[in-house]
This record gives sequence, structure tokens and C-alpha cells, in this order.
Amino acid sequence: MRKCITAAVMAALLAVYFAAGCSDHNTDNYSEPDEITTTDAVTTAETVITVAEPSTKPEKVIPGDFGTPSEETEKNRPQFVHIMDDGSYVYLSGKNGQNGREDVYILDDRKGHTEELHLPAKSLVLYTDGKSLYYYSSGEGICEYRDGKTKVIIKDSTDGGSTAREREEFFFAKDRIYFTCPTDSGTVIRSADYSGKLSGEEYSLEYKNAHIVGFTEVSGKNSLVCSYRISINEYIRVFGENGAYVDIKSGESPYIVGDKLYYIKERRLCRNDLSGGSEVYITDMGSISGFCFFEDKLYYTDSAVVYAVDSDGKTKEILSAGGIEGSDFIDGICTAGGRLFVSGGSGAFNHSLAEIDENGKVTEKIHSDK
Repeated sequence: MRKCITAAVMAALLAVYFAAGCSDHNTDNYSEPDEITTTDAVTTAETVITVAEPSTKPEKVIPGDFGTPSEETEKNRPQFVHIMDDGSYVYLSGKNGQNGREDVYILDDRKGHTEELHLPAKSLVLYTDGKSLYYYSSGEGICEYRDGKTKVIIKDSTDGGSTAREREEFFFAKDRIYFTCPTDSGTVIRSADYSGKLSGEEYSLEYKNAHIVGFTEVSGKNSLVCSYRISINEYIRVFGENGAYVDIKSGESPYIVGDKLYYIKERRLCRNDLSGGSEVYITDMGSISGFCFFEDKLYYTDSAVVYAVDSDGKTKEILSAGGIEGSDFIDGICTAGGRLFVSGGSGAFNHSLAEIDENGKVTEKIHSDK
């Protein structure tokens, strides 16, 4: 059995640092892209530290200050709209293809003109720095799209389509891109700069289908946080130095906000210290499917209604699915460019997108497939 230690000892062992080189990710000159490779075996860390779960069930509390997500963390959440520096939007739409209805990405210049971005089929747009779009294409890898041209940054070593990738398998930092590499025995997380040059750093987990949550500062140093699942239980792992790590039981959709971790567990939204020692729940039992933070409020949805929670713990219904044109359900909510967006849907392929204010009023109907 793994040894459980006190939060004080854990804090001392979490004084971590990992080296990361700097590069200008807007450069126009690229080296030959390296290939995303996998590792045959996952190395077990030297020091394993598992934080004990709370001995009592979490209590609901008045939230108080929710904290403010960093811009980097916010932009690495799943997005329904990507905002470019020229003010244009990129969002998901649908069209009738040879094999039926298929998803495509639309570039909207916000001046009345829209056009389809001709990305490879089933591409997943991941991130924008305002000038370039970065997307994943199975069989090609991580690509940059800029001024109508596409460049492969990191080649894909997979067989070209056996497994769909998720947004949470990538993390875009200031100077490098982190990505997961599935292996026969688990997951390896690697990184490359924006020219595609792979670094030597690797983080190994003995679990498959791991996701990257982000980075958090511990004792003045950045620590990589990732998530994984064992049966129906969700965990996060905080990597320290020299192979040491801490495992903390958490939930789905983990989100680092300051020194706290928010996540969905048992159909309610919970919050915990990154030490794993003080879990509380923010919402009552429900069917939460997504959440985000905007201004000084927490917003979440159960796929039928969007709710807002203020710092006093007061919860208010602010928008139903029927309030979004062409929608029977709510896909989710997100923030981008200091704005709050809600995505709706109808059937398997119809998408709708709207911007709302903090009170749930639709301020602009951006897109609807219907």
C-alpha cells in the first residue's frame, strides 16, 4: 500500500521545478518537424506520495472568492469559439458531406463574411495565439494554420485514425506544446517548442487515457498536473522533481484556479486544495455537465439550464436551452476574450452559438445550423 503522509510533509516534497526552454512561437522559420513517438515502457517514479482522502464527507460551504483562472489555463479549456487578433471568430458548424452530416470549422470575420476552413476531416482545433490556429489531425499530427496555409509542427506516429483525440490531451504553454503519447503500459507526456523541436523532458504515468490539467505554482516553482481514471474514480497527479509525485482523488473536468482545484464529482461541483486536504462541494446534487468562471461568478450547466452562483452562494437560473436559437440542449459554456459564450445543440450535428452577459441575456446570436 502506498504511504500516506501529512499535508506538511507533502508541501515540503512538492517544492518542484522542471526546466523549460524559451522560443518565439510566432517565428516564420521552422525546422523539420519531429515525430510524436511513444515509449515502450513507463518508468515508475522513485518517490510515490499518495494523499489520504478526507475522513468525512465534504460539506457545502458559501463559496466566497472563487479565484481567477490564469489566461493560459482558461485558453486550454475546451472552447466553443476561438477569437483571433483581428476580431474574427472560428467556431464549429456542420454541413452535408459524402458520408452524411459532418463537422467543419467556420471563419467569421464579424463583418458579414463567413467561410469554411478546409482542414482535414475530423480535425480538432485546439488553440489560438491570436495569429495562428493550432489543430490536431489524425495521421498528420499537431498542425499550425495561418493565413490560409497549414504546416505540420509535430508529426503523428499513430496509424492514422484508430483513436480519436480529446482537447484535454494537449496543453499550450507560452513557449512549448505538451501532448500525451499513449503506450502499451500507460501514458507518456512530452513537449516541443512551437517550431516542433522536441524537448528531452518526459512525464510517465502507468495509466492509459491520461489528460493534462495544466500547471500550478508550488513553492515558487511550476508543477505539471495531469488526470487519470481508475475504474469510476478520477485522480490528479502533481509531478515533483526527480520522479516524485502526489496523487489526489478528484473528479471530472478538473480546473486549476489559483491554489484551488474545481471538478465535477457525483454530479455536483466540488473544490479542493491542491494538497487534497479540504474537499467541499459548491453545488447541490444535480447533473452538472460543464462550468466556467466569468467576472466574479461561477457559471455551470446541467445541459438544460445555465446557472450563476455569486460569492454569497446564491444560485440563479439565468438561461434555458430554449433561449438559444435552434437548440434543444446546452453543449456547454466557456469564456474567451473576456466574453461569455454558450453552445447549444439539436440532434446529433446541429450547433448553435451565442454570447450572453453575466445575467444570461443573449447579447448576440453568433451562429445556428438550423
